[in-house]
Amino acid sequence: MVAIQTPLQTTIVTESSVFSHKEAEQITRYASVHPVANKVIIDLSKVESASTSAFARLILLRRHLLQTGRDLRISNISRQAKALYEISRLDGVLPLV
Repeated sequence: MVAIQTPLQTTIVTESSVFSHKEAEQITRYASVHPVANKVIIDLSKVESASTSAFARLILLRRHLLQTGRDLRISNISRQAKALYEISRLDGVLPLV
């Protein structure tokens, strides 16, 4: 994972082709320890597939961020990962950019 910080947002780029619960945990730890920006963007451009548990972890992270006045969004989601996203009906709880 690579994090790019600006005063307005933190963009976290996943480097794995599979977005797993373990990677979502790493993102959660990073976002919790580095509360610089109000918006956290998770860039999934390199991800070919994702697990439901990874998305579930991001939902929990977003809830935590919202309680602290911050937010989380997903960007550059691949076709395969987006299929899981849509089947799971995550658009209401984990918005895309």
